[in-house]
Amino acid sequence: MVGYLGPARSPADLLFHGTHSLEHQSHSPRELLHGTVNVDGYGVAWYPEDPPGAGAPVRIAEARPIWHDPDLEPLLRTVRARAALAAIRNTTPGIPTDRTGVAPLTSGPWAFVLNGFIQDFRRTLMRPLHSLLPNPVYQQLQGGSDTEALFLLLQTGLREGLSLSEATARVVHRTLELGDGEGLEIQLNMLTCDGRTLVATRAGTEEEQNSLYVRNSGFSEGDGGFIVASEALDDESGWQPVPPGTLVTSTLDGGARIEPLASIDDG
Repeated sequence: MVGYLGPARSPADLLFHGTHSLEHQSHSPRELLHGTVNVDGYGVAWYPEDPPGAGAPVRIAEARPIWHDPDLEPLLRTVRARAALAAIRNTTPGIPTDRTGVAPLTSGPWAFVLNGFIQDFRRTLMRPLHSLLPNPVYQQLQGGSDTEALFLLLQTGLREGLSLSEATARVVHRTLELGDGEGLEIQLNMLTCDGRTLVATRAGTEEEQNSLYVRNSGFSEGDGGFIVASEALDDESGWQPVPPGTLVTSTLDGGARIEPLASIDDG
């Protein structure tokens, strides 16, 4: 997954920029903990450039390899955005492979990506997580993926008035609490945006967690902007590994902070 906030640029950069671009990671990932390739889907969501962060994000998503559509990059080059997310998919066994689970998922002003999984989700935590959803949110449910369940739980906190950081921390805490004692592997690298704020997590039950990096210099030195990515998009300097058990927050107003998830009050 890749998230960007900063000066306006094409959303195509999130998928195709760099020697280790997201497109390259679809067939040659360096730090993938489970599986070997990411060919079960791709997606990108971006926000209107002017005014920044206004309205709902635009989304393109398909349940097939990113190289399937040669028109994708030229199409994305025709638009510009100051906030965008993109992802490629390696489907977890037992999770439906249809388009409903292909990230980024969007609802209202929010876009969401999960780079991770809940082990044996449909047998273990699907019903407990769904039971936490109030009826108006539950009625949005379309599929049976862990990604969608976590996104709906996040929206529940946001609708209660929590900030994006607080709502994200609550999702992590509640999911890990539900899985506590079950012996499940849970990987919760999540990425959420509302057009002006970008929040990411690196969290899970295992000592070895999915990788996450940030860079404050944009897609190349001097570009400006902020990037968070599951793997560094190139071999240039400036990529900072994010520690486990951490939440990252960045805003269009500038600046970013990295803090322990345990320190965040989630209501």
